[in-house]
Amino acid sequence: MNILHLLSWFPTPDDPTLGNFCVRMIDALPEECHSVILSVCDGKDMTKSFEVKEIPGVRHTHVQIYIRPPKINAIRKLKMLRMYQYGLKYIKQRFFNPDLIHLHVTYPLGQVALLWKKLLGYKYVLTEHWTIYQPQNKDVLVGKLKRKIIKIANNAELIMPVSLDLQRCMEGHGVNNRFQVIYNLVNTDMFTLRQPPCIDSNRTTSSRNDLQGSIKNDIHVWKKHILHISTLRDEAKNFSGILRTIERLRKQRDDFELHVIHDYDAPEFKTFVKEHHLEDCVIFHGKKTSAEVAQAYQDADFFVLFSNFENLPCVIVEAFASGVPVLSTSVGGIAEIVSPERGILIPQGDEEALLQGMNQLLDHSSEYDRQAIRDYAIKTFAAQNIGQQIFEAYKEVIIP
Repeated sequence: MNILHLLSWFPTPDDPTLGNFCVRMIDALPEECHSVILSVCDGKDMTKSFEVKEIPGVRHTHVQIYIRPPKINAIRKLKMLRMYQYGLKYIKQRFFNPDLIHLHVTYPLGQVALLWKKLLGYKYVLTEHWTIYQPQNKDVLVGKLKRKIIKIANNAELIMPVSLDLQRCMEGHGVNNRFQVIYNLVNTDMFTLRQPPCIDSNRTTSSRNDLQGSIKNDIHVWKKHILHISTLRDEAKNFSGILRTIERLRKQRDDFELHVIHDYDAPEFKTFVKEHHLEDCVIFHGKKTSAEVAQAYQDADFFVLFSNFENLPCVIVEAFASGVPVLSTSVGGIAEIVSPERGILIPQGDEEALLQGMNQLLDHSSEYDRQAIRDYAIKTFAAQNIGQQIFEAYKEVIIP
């Protein structure tokens, strides 16, 4: 089976984590599914009009076309479209004639998928991750943009949203199509349980990489780790609400640290931490490799997310695979997966509930059955299972 993937969000040299969850989905597909990603983006300091690079992945090849960007935006859009046409011809010559197009995120690449369906007869399926359908974005999904997006979605052979909540939001905007919810996935070999502490004859220690605190009475005491991972884009992630709550929590107790892994720089948040004297309990780590992120989950006592809107965050799925309980707002599809056995749900924007949840998990996170949390993740989000679900969906579309 030969699948050509169009990613509206895809990793670039300037933003290597953008759309990485889409790439992970592609690499989860069975070996008998041959995958090529096609993307076009602006190049830097280019002397040629365009350049094609083949970038090998785990189970895919990424055909990346770099263009010298025109100064006029309308000409740039036309050139991008021409390069996607060229890219399709290139893939047909060097790889295969696609059996199916898999569109990841409706816009803007859905315009290419729809054009190829109308002109060339290629069928396409759609995996949707986008929060634009959420009620909080009702003033964004309007007018010409809405008409384009709904047309693209309604012309797909099948829509695979990452949560039931997202399906309902899409239907609420007028998407009338066949749906199959397929959750985000996690590498359960990389994201694993914390190793149990090891004990020697002199004192108790831990396998954590960065234990905090001091040794008293031959017992090594460390501060509990709260973990947050996000872009820190405040309109969605509400990280400012987390910091305000941490300031209140710090006045009540000092047995914790908030560890923050983030894709983008956060000068305003670092200024807040400095001005409110929280340097001893809020640690910014910036970007980390996948292996470093996996270690951070193992070091965490619980994970916190205080988003204003979401679909089905990969960070929660990764926390579950690591056996880590989650404190999160009940937005998007999060309520579909976070139960009392796996964490605490709180209302969106409720900082008092966030404070209470943090106190509760600082006191009781050790009481969660971490193996049971991980078992749920393996059953529900393991990459092999998700990849097989997508593959079966392909077969239903290609061979009705």
